[in-house]
Amino acid sequence: MVASPIAIDRFSTADLPPETRYDAWLQRSWPRAEPIYQTWPTEPFDVRMESAVLDQLLFVRTEITAMTWERRAGDIRGSDFQPIIVTMMLEGQAQGTLDGRPFLEPAGSYHFHDLARPSRHDSTASVTYSLVLPRDVAKAWFTPVEDLHGLVVTGPMAGAVLDMARSTWALLQTIDTQHASRFERALLELLAAGFEATRPMAPPRTSAEESLRARAIETIDLGVGLGRASAANLSRSLGVSVDQLSSAFRADGGLAAYLLTRRLNAARDALMELDRAEPIGGMAHRLGFSDPAHLSRAFRKKFGVSPREYRRLESRAD
Repeated sequence: MVASPIAIDRFSTADLPPETRYDAWLQRSWPRAEPIYQTWPTEPFDVRMESAVLDQLLFVRTEITAMTWERRAGDIRGSDFQPIIVTMMLEGQAQGTLDGRPFLEPAGSYHFHDLARPSRHDSTASVTYSLVLPRDVAKAWFTPVEDLHGLVVTGPMAGAVLDMARSTWALLQTIDTQHASRFERALLELLAAGFEATRPMAPPRTSAEESLRARAIETIDLGVGLGRASAANLSRSLGVSVDQLSSAFRADGGLAAYLLTRRLNAARDALMELDRAEPIGGMAHRLGFSDPAHLSRAFRKKFGVSPREYRRLESRAD
């Protein structure tokens, strides 16, 4: 039986007018029809992408200009596409926060990105290889999978993975689908070795206050909601005193300060959704502010402009 060659999908904006390149890339239904990230180019946009399916994994090579990338809780709730992505940085760098975990990925390293968890990061113009791992594959190779998001692997371990990725990519034109699984397994073996060598060997012990803080945040997100969250509601829902809650959020400046920060960040995110254009009054009510003026005062104090001014600035940037 004659084996089939590996199909390589290619996309480039090089031949398009500069003013149409970003929209052409954004509207491309790959690898999913719905957007995976919220993105903002930070320099004139250009991209070249090539991809191939090895066996279970999608293998991608990307050359792309500088960009801000964000995956929000709303993006995750509205999507059934939640793989683990391994990004290998050949040229350039990326840095940001992945679900509260700061990370810096320089050239010559790789990092794990869990699309089931929030993230925001900035990348310079870069050349990368990426592997898109279905969750069941990731769980089979990396335990615990919860340790993956934002984990950066550097040094010799990263060098071995990048060398293997370069070799595999160079051979895509000559290997066939029958042999691709061997290259895929070799990449996974090296990635797993890097993960084991880099991940925290034991999770830190969680104090009672840290546990209560985590329970309170889960109750806010999945129970009472940000708009209705208060010390009284949370203490009643969790069966603890207001003083206990206050102690759990001491590092945040107290529960009230934590809630205000969350609400203002949520307002900022809503203002960036220009196609939705939620009224300021409705936003203030939804997020738990007493009235639009309260939201406006607090927003100006944190961000230096009013909500309406912020939305206007975003529309100009867009």
